[in-house]
Amino acid sequence: MTRRLLATLAIGAAVAIASAQARAQAPVDGQVLIVLASDGDGPRDPRLANVPALHRPPFDSYGSMTLLSSPRISLTVGEAHELQLPNGRTLRLLLREVTDNGRYRVQVSINRPGTRDYLPEMNVVTSPGDPFFVAGQSHRNGTLILGIRLGQRGA
Repeated sequence: MTRRLLATLAIGAAVAIASAQARAQAPVDGQVLIVLASDGDGPRDPRLANVPALHRPPFDSYGSMTLLSSPRISLTVGEAHELQLPNGRTLRLLLREVTDNGRYRVQVSINRPGTRDYLPEMNVVTSPGDPFFVAGQSHRNGTLILGIRLGQRGA
């Protein structure tokens, strides 16, 4: 009886480890919203209507918002993904870990070629489908707001 119980526990542990390893190796799809916000009165891009965070503080203080682009991304644990921003800087995303509870630990930085980091490495833990935002980069006569969403929210 004891051997059977130990064997069952060993199999259960092996399955859990294999599942965690598969989760860590599987690519995580996502999207980056690149928004130009400005203080002046103007339109709010209707494509941003379904992004509730942009209608709350601190983002609701901007008079206008335009979605410049919304590139799709795919991140794999340990592999950096770089995305050129319209102001000449580079957004660098690194998926550090898929946690045991399915959340994503992401390292974010924004660099300008040939200089030190403008935004030093920032670490974020986010749930699938929940966007997080990085803002403050100057562009044209406004500010870039980057909304980063990884994975899909569960049913």
